[in-house]
Amino acid sequence: MTLNLFTRSILALGTLAAVGLLSIGAQACNTSQNLPGQNIDLYFEKNSTQISTDQVLKLANWAIDMRLEYPVQEVLSIGGLAEASEKEPKKLAMQRADTARAMLMQFGLTRVPYDVRAGIYKPLEHLVEPPEKVRRVEIELSPGCPDNCCDGK
Repeated sequence: MTLNLFTRSILALGTLAAVGLLSIGAQACNTSQNLPGQNIDLYFEKNSTQISTDQVLKLANWAIDMRLEYPVQEVLSIGGLAEASEKEPKKLAMQRADTARAMLMQFGLTRVPYDVRAGIYKPLEHLVEPPEKVRRVEIELSPGCPDNCCDGK
């Protein structure tokens, strides 16, 4: 079967269009992409590293949700904070962060690298938080995407 010049041209244009669409789709995700971070804060009593029962429950529910919703996890950042007026605040902040890390691992977030750090809370001029909100651990999970591509597939 021979194709006339017009039919060959149509087929060639169709092939070029298909290749063009495929390359556009491939270019839509040519770099590593992540979803927005997922955050939770845990609060502590003054001079304490113990996580209260309600905070444990809150963390357990969050960890379960993160495991179910984001099977690909890039990193878990954990930042412990203490008030400057607490006893050995830098050490206390690190102990709080370590406590939260251990708890997260117990709740099954074990296949993700952890970034654990600690600091002493420094209030901003325009934002002064109440002490019960200062004594905390800030946790952020950075979810990843299958094949480093968040295209919904």
